[in-house]
Amino acid sequence: MQMIRLTLSAVFFAGSVFAAGGPAMDMAPTTPAPPFLPGPEEAGNRIPPIEKTASGEYRLGEIRVNKAERSITFPAQVNMDRGLLEYLIVHRKGKTHESLLRTHVDPYNLQIAFLLLGFEGAEQRLAMQGDPATPKGEPVRITISTNSGPTTAVIPAEHWLVNKLGDDVKDVEPMNWVFSGSYVDDGRFMSQETGSIAAIWHDPVALIDNASPGGESNRIWFVKQGTVPPVGTPVEVTIKPAK
Repeated sequence: MQMIRLTLSAVFFAGSVFAAGGPAMDMAPTTPAPPFLPGPEEAGNRIPPIEKTASGEYRLGEIRVNKAERSITFPAQVNMDRGLLEYLIVHRKGKTHESLLRTHVDPYNLQIAFLLLGFEGAEQRLAMQGDPATPKGEPVRITISTNSGPTTAVIPAEHWLVNKLGDDVKDVEPMNWVFSGSYVDDGRFMSQETGSIAAIWHDPVALIDNASPGGESNRIWFVKQGTVPPVGTPVEVTIKPAK
């Protein structure tokens, strides 16, 4: 497996990183990163320009980055309102038959946003999907925002999940999500290739994985039916360091 590591030049390749707001944040040189793109034309199609929108706030296409909070916010849609889950979030071309949410935001650009904020991926990743080992990485918190009339509701992502063991159904306790980062294999950035962004069932390809007990199982995680808005409802996902 070919592993491509982040360098400062790779960050600046994304386009004058935080240029309007001061120097770029320090990057960890051992964090897995997407490969260089072969030419300016393709790079322009894959990596939007980084624009300053307010003090300490930037936009990378539809991804909003808050430097002070180290937060990343992007649009998504409810993809399932019932059924068995393996993913929390996938790209719209990913495994939508088993994901709570879907987004048209490229995983490639999300990884760039994480790296710009100094998130460090896992040095040692899981061997396979469903690996019984606990995934490593920087702990993060994932919230979902929905608009209901004049108000906005913000909930932890796990509030839309339940665990089922036979006939026993339990609400999910606060979950341990980690940013493990994805990797490059044979010239392909694997999260972009598969569309896997945030995994509930352990997945070494996903940008974010579930480090909570039970993450090795693909049989216990279900949508909390009756609490999730209808399929297609627009939402916003925010990811920031866990406190």
